[in-house]
Amino acid sequence: MRAVELRVVQAESDAQNAAATLEVAERSVRELADRQKVLDHLSARKRLHDELDRAYTDLRTDLNFQLRPELSELASAFLSDLTDGRYGEIELDDEYEINVLEDGVPKPVISGGEEDLANLVLRLAISQMIAERAGQPFALLVLDEIFGSLDELHRASVIDLLRRLQDRFEQVILITHIESVREQLDHVVAVRFDEESGASVVTSVDALPAIPNGGANMEPAAPSSAAVAG
Repeated sequence: MRAVELRVVQAESDAQNAAATLEVAERSVRELADRQKVLDHLSARKRLHDELDRAYTDLRTDLNFQLRPELSELASAFLSDLTDGRYGEIELDDEYEINVLEDGVPKPVISGGEEDLANLVLRLAISQMIAERAGQPFALLVLDEIFGSLDELHRASVIDLLRRLQDRFEQVILITHIESVREQLDHVVAVRFDEESGASVVTSVDALPAIPNGGANMEPAAPSSAAVAG
């Protein structure tokens, strides 16, 4: 009887251990099922992303093939105007990096001013291309600090070019800290910080009253060829 009692106790202990092991196993099965659902969901998303990546890669290839030559042509025409024909050609590589050509040969070194001009004409070319595809003039073109490294001659050339683009852009706004640009613009809005009030003050050439807090997020600025604001 004693031996049987010991075996019963051992059997009950084994049963308890087995029940605990079974509970752990069932919990693991549930966790496995949950993780399998997550895996299935992520696998579906990965297939979608792979398909999107393929589609965008094909689109990028098509855009490179179709748009780069047109952008290069538009930008080249703008650059020729701004440099009086000194540089008449811009080439865009597959990454849309700008190469300025001189007599058909990429110029290995360009100055800061020339680089700014190249970037500006590319932006103008993109804007014009979008406007042409939209089938109507753009209401607004905003250019922020485009005169930084340009000399007076090139600044005047840029403003003259922007005036010639008024058939494509109803209003051009230039943001700049360069005072000498003001005289060449149709309208100027100046933004300054008033230390007394701790607010930005906006004034215009029309002698409008100052507007406290009117330009809280604006920088000191000047102008544009059609209308100018900071």
